[in-house]
Amino acid sequence: MITELLPQAVPAWFPPDAKLERALAERLPIYRWRRPRYLVQHLKDLASLIPEGPCRVIDVGAGSGLFGETIARFFPGKHVTAIDVVDRFLPGLAVAHSTFDGKRIPHGDGAFDCAIFCNVLHHVPLEVRAALLAEAVRVTTGRCIVIKDHLAASSLDRVRLAALDLIGNLPFGGMVWARYLSDSQWGALFDAARCNAERVVGPRYRSGAMSAAFPNRLEVLFRLKAQTGG
Repeated sequence: MITELLPQAVPAWFPPDAKLERALAERLPIYRWRRPRYLVQHLKDLASLIPEGPCRVIDVGAGSGLFGETIARFFPGKHVTAIDVVDRFLPGLAVAHSTFDGKRIPHGDGAFDCAIFCNVLHHVPLEVRAALLAEAVRVTTGRCIVIKDHLAASSLDRVRLAALDLIGNLPFGGMVWARYLSDSQWGALFDAARCNAERVVGPRYRSGAMSAAFPNRLEVLFRLKAQTGG
């Protein structure tokens, strides 16, 4: 079941955009000339969705690990572990990190309070997605799973999203193969993983000409909890 969740206010502790942008540029030179506005907005959204206070977070499909490192540095009380199927982690990454097989998360039951999938699931083979989400439920005991991904309502949307993946991933050596889901497919995936989902209403990641070419409706943000009973 998917219910609507109104956008939440950015927490008072969240750092100024300029401070985050400087920190990101220090770690990845590309952000010295390409402002990481998308990433900063993603961090703002996540700040209002993951549990407050001390929290063990696993970042599944972490890529360079920069996102998780930034959470650990700027989000109060967050301890982050990053995993991915390939080792593209930044040198000297300041959070625990390792590779895994893309299917079984290599940690014990209840080892974390929250799992995050940041623009990851559309790169996971369709037949593996429900099992991987079930793994996230296992390692968090279903308390909190946050998914930032994409929504495709048409063939044109899929072309737009493929272009976005090329723009967003090629400079970082990330994966560009993807399969995007519709509303009903997201719902079916969550049912298969035995999760209830809240969908954030109207996330905004682009403006101006970019929002005309790549509408914000292509972006989707969910918070999941395990279904109880039955």
